[in-house]
Parts: sequence; structure tokens; C-alpha cells
Amino acid sequence: MTPSKAALATTLLLSVSCIALSLPEDRKQAINLSSDRAIYENNQGVYIGNVSMSQGSLKISADKLTIIEANRKVEKVIAEGSPAYFEQQPRADEGVVVASAQRIEYSLQQEEILLQRNASITHRGSKISGDRVVYNGRKQMVVADGGTAEKEHRVKMTLQPQAIPDSEAPADDKPATSPTVESTNSEESP
Repeated sequence: MTPSKAALATTLLLSVSCIALSLPEDRKQAINLSSDRAIYENNQGVYIGNVSMSQGSLKISADKLTIIEANRKVEKVIAEGSPAYFEQQPRADEGVVVASAQRIEYSLQQEEILLQRNASITHRGSKISGDRVVYNGRKQMVVADGGTAEKEHRVKMTLQPQAIPDSEAPADDKPATSPTVESTNSEESP
């Protein structure tokens, strides 16, 4: 890995390292759902039409939402839409993570969010988009794929600089601008 790729990977991980970590009280709160139609069968709830789900700071909106349970515990939430939206506040002192894609799979046990088709995830001004974006909170790892080598289907990233405490910043320096980085698809190693 070249030094510039290592720096990019480090910055990327620092920018989105809190995505799957939710406020501690979120999982203790009730799940609220509304939709035009609902079907529950074999430990799976399917909600169709103008779906809205919330649980604490977690909010999902979609055209179709599937909730898969085991032993009366939610294991996975699959949201589909044009696009579907996911948002959650990782910690009380941090901004909200906002994600959108045509398909979003949120696996609670694996602490993993899979965004497919026109995927985008934003946190604290940093943004990653591509055809497929996977964030694993347990491993604190992000994998993004553009899908093809065509320019409009490449992985795109905007990374915000980390804040420098006032005591460490030189008085005459102007604030740094945010770098924009484009990365090719999965053919290039991270």
C-alpha cells in the first residue's frame, strides 16, 4: 500500500468509524412502523408503501421494508426504495449518519450496513458513494465499489479534515478545505 493510499484509508476510517455504533438507548426503545400494507409470516414482517420506521435516533424510510427476526429479536432490516433512506446518530456528541441506496441491508448482529445501487453515506461532512458500499462497525472497515470502470460509476469520496483544537492551530492559518478523492472500482487494491 502506498503512503498516499494508507493516508486515504486512515482518513476514510476516521471519517466514518462510528456509523454502526448507535446511541446506547436506541436498542432499548420500541420500534415504530407505519406503511400502507403489512404482512407478517414466518418471523418476517414485510411493510409496503410509504414505509417509515423509527427506533430512537434510527430512522428508515422506504417503499418496502422487510424485518427478519429470530427468537423475537430483530436480526436484519432490508429497506428498498427509489432510494431508501437510513439515518442514525452514532453518539450524543456526533452528527447524524445519513445513507441512501436503492437497497439497504442493516444486519444488527454483524454491525454491518450494506448499501446497493446508487449508494451514498455521509457523516460529519464526509461522503462516500458508489454502486455498493459496505460498512462493518465491528471491524471498522469500509469497502466501496463503483461497479464498472466508467467514470460515472466510480467510487467517489469527499473527506473533511479533522478539527484541530484551537490551542494547536496557528493563529494566522486559514481553515483547510476538504479534499475530494475519486477511487477506481474494485480492480485497484486499497
